[in-house]
Amino acid sequence: MYTHILLHTLLKLAHFLHNVYIAIRYACIVGYRKCTGLLCARTELDLLLRMRAKTKKIPRHLVIVLGLCDESVLDCVRIIGWCIALNIPYISFFDRNGFLKKNEANLKEEFAKKRPDLIEHIIWNSHTKPPSQNGITGSKSKINVLLLSDTDNKGKIVTLVQSLTRAVSLGKLDPEDITDQLISEKLNMKGLPNPDLALIYGYTCSTHGLLPLHTRTTEFLTLPLYISISVEDFIYLLERYSKFVQRYGK
Repeated sequence: MYTHILLHTLLKLAHFLHNVYIAIRYACIVGYRKCTGLLCARTELDLLLRMRAKTKKIPRHLVIVLGLCDESVLDCVRIIGWCIALNIPYISFFDRNGFLKKNEANLKEEFAKKRPDLIEHIIWNSHTKPPSQNGITGSKSKINVLLLSDTDNKGKIVTLVQSLTRAVSLGKLDPEDITDQLISEKLNMKGLPNPDLALIYGYTCSTHGLLPLHTRTTEFLTLPLYISISVEDFIYLLERYSKFVQRYGK
């Protein structure tokens, strides 16, 4: 009995210390913004352009891992707008339960309401390469926005195994032709480059089902969970990413 009480007390203490750590961490983020002058800018665009001007390394493909958070359509709208301003050509939103896929029409409608000036800059769920990366001032600048779920990851492996087995049994495919290259091509993330940066929007630091095949060189960072994400948080994480040095196993 005493052991149970002791363990319960230690668990509460650990939870309290974790909350203190989170509070201190976010206080440091606010202090960092003040020191770098981020809070002096008047608009989100000012903040983004200022960061872009002084940052040499911007992800080419950003993936937002939504974890268990479903009520995030408005945050997605804002993040897409920020990515357009920063010339990030590919952005994917991954939630394993397929919430955004089921609500794709709602997402497009909200984006049209909030950012009608940027509608022509988006290619929805396309495998094609954006034709230009000239920033939001370029009339032909495009960004690929993909909505992904578990069917594009683990579910895709199951489907691939079934199709290969069927092809072999029907004599349409020689087992010797099933190579690592073939499997990699079939499991390619809809023709997109692998993500450079993944921002986890959830309570747990987890890939939430993203395949290791797609995230071999991906940096993972965690978004703070507020009612809505702020552009300052987004910029802070991109600045952290820009300082990472990827050694690719060396």
